[in-house]
Amino acid sequence: MAAGKTGILLVQLGGPTKREELKGFLYRLFADPEILGIPFAPLRKAIAWTIATTREAESAKTYEKIGWSPIRCWTERSAMLLEAALAPTWPGEPPLVRAAMTCSAPLVEDVLPDLRAAGVTRLFVLPLYPQYSVTTTRSTFARVDQALSRMGWSPEKAHAPDSWYAEPRFLDAHAERILAAAATLPDPDPAATVLLYSAHSLPVSTVEKKKDPYPKQIEECCALVDERLGRRFRSRLGYQSKLGPVAWLGPATGEVLARLASEGVKQVVVCPIAFVSDHVETLYEIRMLFAEEARAAGITHYVAADGLNDHPAFVDALADVCRKALLAPGAR
Repeated sequence: MAAGKTGILLVQLGGPTKREELKGFLYRLFADPEILGIPFAPLRKAIAWTIATTREAESAKTYEKIGWSPIRCWTERSAMLLEAALAPTWPGEPPLVRAAMTCSAPLVEDVLPDLRAAGVTRLFVLPLYPQYSVTTTRSTFARVDQALSRMGWSPEKAHAPDSWYAEPRFLDAHAERILAAAATLPDPDPAATVLLYSAHSLPVSTVEKKKDPYPKQIEECCALVDERLGRRFRSRLGYQSKLGPVAWLGPATGEVLARLASEGVKQVVVCPIAFVSDHVETLYEIRMLFAEEARAAGITHYVAADGLNDHPAFVDALADVCRKALLAPGAR
């Protein structure tokens, strides 16, 4: 292990905590070259601004229903808990752990100077996306590299894993959240319940052209959680949050719910398998929109598993990822 102070940067997409932050968030989201796929930056930014302007009013209605996004709060809490978890057994000076976002405050570009000012000489960037995608993980690493280049700062960079969905404690955290949700259902027989995993969708073209491993890793992750649960529930997988008229990964979560209802299923637990922190996709889409669709289709008992948020096993998983990358023999 190299000497010097280590900084760990937890990176999420982010979300607006109030109306004044919404347009900037939407603009940054769509201005990402991995999202719109337009190489010519001026055109991409112009289109992103148009989309943000067009979608702002409707998006505000959604965010108002959940009291705006808590993702910053949860990510900063994850950073605080991770720092506390690593400190007691860390050889030498323990790492500084900070949270940063790519599309809302605190932005990556604003947090990195704080780490440099604190004397960090070794940087470990951990995107909080368990499964790899060019639109999330690769985009995060690129964003950090660009920010470091503009700063003229070249800390030693520890090697970060592309994905970490198979971490045992991560799987434990999901399993415990699912069991807690299932315990609220009236029929305790696992055979009466279907476990529906819901993941953020991607355009099919992104998966095919960029050989994105995301859907394969999502399927593997669901199978690992099923195994952790002793395969006590029948499980299904759906995809949510698609935008625009292009083909997206499916089946859509709403379509899966309709199919389950037609099969006579009355109890469903939904697990947000690709999201680690509660935000608009979990609090609005899963807890409100899909719940309403399920009830309308005839599923009488629908519950959503809580996000991992500050679950102790989730924090343990992050700590394990950091230790492997920073302390294992040969770590760099």
